[in-house]
Amino acid sequence: MPFLRTLRRLWRRQRWKRRSAFSAPDVGLRERTLAFSDSPTLSVRTRRAAALFAYIWTRPTDRGFIVSLLRFIRMLEQDRQLRASFDASWQAMLAELDSVPLFADAGLPASYALLHEAFRRLFQRLLPSARAESDTARLFTAVFSSRKSVERFLSLDRSIFFRLARILWPGAGLEAVPHIGDDVHQSLSLLATRVAGRGVTAAVRQRGSTHNVEDSPFYRLVFATEIFLKASSDSEAAPHAYQRWLEAVHACRSELIQVRLHMEDAGVSTALVFDLTSMDASLDRMQLLASALASDSLQTLQPARQLLNTLVAGRLEDTQLGPLIRQNLNLLARKTVERTGHSGEHYIANTRKEYWQMWLAALGGGLLTVFTAAFKLRIIEHEWPLFVEGFLIGTDYAISFLLLQIFGLALATKQPSMTAAAFAGIVRENRGVSRWSKIADFAARISRTQLAAALGNVIAVCLGAIAFEQLWHRMFLHSYLPQQTARHVYETLHPFTSGTGIDAALTGVLLWAAAVVGGWCENFAVYNRIPAAIAQHPLGLKIGVRRMQRFAHWFENHIAAWSTSIVLGYMMGFFPEVCRFFGLPFDVRHVTLNSGMLALAAARYGVSSFGHHWFYYAVAGIGMTFVLNLGVSFAIASITALRAYNVLHHERLKILKYLLSQIIHSPLRFIFPIGPDAPPSILSNSEAAEAES
Repeated sequence: MPFLRTLRRLWRRQRWKRRSAFSAPDVGLRERTLAFSDSPTLSVRTRRAAALFAYIWTRPTDRGFIVSLLRFIRMLEQDRQLRASFDASWQAMLAELDSVPLFADAGLPASYALLHEAFRRLFQRLLPSARAESDTARLFTAVFSSRKSVERFLSLDRSIFFRLARILWPGAGLEAVPHIGDDVHQSLSLLATRVAGRGVTAAVRQRGSTHNVEDSPFYRLVFATEIFLKASSDSEAAPHAYQRWLEAVHACRSELIQVRLHMEDAGVSTALVFDLTSMDASLDRMQLLASALASDSLQTLQPARQLLNTLVAGRLEDTQLGPLIRQNLNLLARKTVERTGHSGEHYIANTRKEYWQMWLAALGGGLLTVFTAAFKLRIIEHEWPLFVEGFLIGTDYAISFLLLQIFGLALATKQPSMTAAAFAGIVRENRGVSRWSKIADFAARISRTQLAAALGNVIAVCLGAIAFEQLWHRMFLHSYLPQQTARHVYETLHPFTSGTGIDAALTGVLLWAAAVVGGWCENFAVYNRIPAAIAQHPLGLKIGVRRMQRFAHWFENHIAAWSTSIVLGYMMGFFPEVCRFFGLPFDVRHVTLNSGMLALAAARYGVSSFGHHWFYYAVAGIGMTFVLNLGVSFAIASITALRAYNVLHHERLKILKYLLSQIIHSPLRFIFPIGPDAPPSILSNSEAAEAES
């Protein structure tokens, strides 16, 4: 058919034009290649090599980059004279370059001091520090100076990478450039020494399975690496030595697992978490280097490509602030969730019995909150100076929270210090569908427990406020709250005309922050062995050793809960005053406390409150407060746990999607315990397939 023949002809012509684009000469590319081939010294070679490859990798479009790269490859494949001069200059440059800083430092965490490292990187952006002419990292930084150029290298087609490698890497491998092989050997030795240095510290040995330095797998890694490097030149002994070296690396990884497991008993510090993270990254880099070294004689390019991908991406991250901030946030998140702690478990009901116990504790907590809210409203009436008012309100809250803790009562949305760590344990120990279902079950237990606590608090605080108002009126012949204060209470709880939504969300942040501080205090006490120091204190000789031991045991079991209560109380007291000092209209919005204040305000007007629209708006504000208090605090704890273990963004979305589907398909388990251990809902075939993929 004429029409089809015309289309076929046009398609062939277009394909021919595309082919000709790759083979058409590029004057600028050829000039830069010739200039590099004629370079007389190392400094000139590195400068011209950076100009040549930057010209290719920094093209405006991806198609322009591919065209330039293929032109460069074809030019050297077809022009033998140019290829010979290029190879001579290229191998001469490789023989003089120092690649140890690139192999052993690029992309590896060097310091957890955020401010110092951030200032250093900012200064280098303005005035890059002088590097030696022989530093290979300098060449990588010049070529791969942007995220776009790095992504282009990482996404190179396998066939194109193979053709480029045949040009840039000699066919004889490391035998043609022994200096690169020496750099790999030195890098492996340096990394092994770093791992051993961090692995034999007292903090690691106390939490590991070996206490003697000679028995530590980190100490033995140095000798295993030395044996492997000596045998790498022998083709017969190299495979066996490589396997023995891998066994030494696996022993180090097993020891790291033991150290993390024992953090629960011995505590954790930021420096220790950084050391463990750095050791993990160093072992990964060592495996990449050793794999590339072992595969060199087999002419296998995949290990070399994995190493180059890591170095290119890591070198760019070493110069940017974003990766540094993410690294420190992950480090802080890992520090926060590595240790579960021992207090706060009564805020999560796992069985029906615990669920009904939560109801009783919440009823008692609601009655106590009546007096807390009454004292707060009386403090506000006097219009004290900001500091005095914040201190008095914070003391009121702190005493109330401590009484809740002493008598085993419950306050809605008060997050236990172990929530983020318990969530992190699920993330760390499970994968795929198992992780999703356990996260949903954990969220369901928290949801129904907090809902029971909120309902119990609200019912008790309302009945208690009515009884308090009636008793006060009979004793003093007037209402507890003046009309102006009562009006101020229900006006500030309006969900639309006030900042209730923002205040409730910020209060959720305070609830989470107080839980983090409580966990930190407990971890600090355990890490520094404060309970043991109390038990061994000389005061025990006067009052009795058993009394000191009982006090040490009590201190260890209650430090997290007490510190959380005190810190939360003073944060809720002082934070609004600090905001007022800066002109920010922030106020604490907690579901139970505000329910108590609303009940006192409504009790002043009696039954007539039910006939006013302000009452129902205030009730809606209380509901919004509960959702935001619980939702924000639990969301931050969840994000912290997911960030700590580098759960990817797409998997976070899958977890959220699965959790929402569970709420829709089985809402009752998020409100009431279906059984002692409610089983997760069964996944559909499509959901299971998606999870496994």
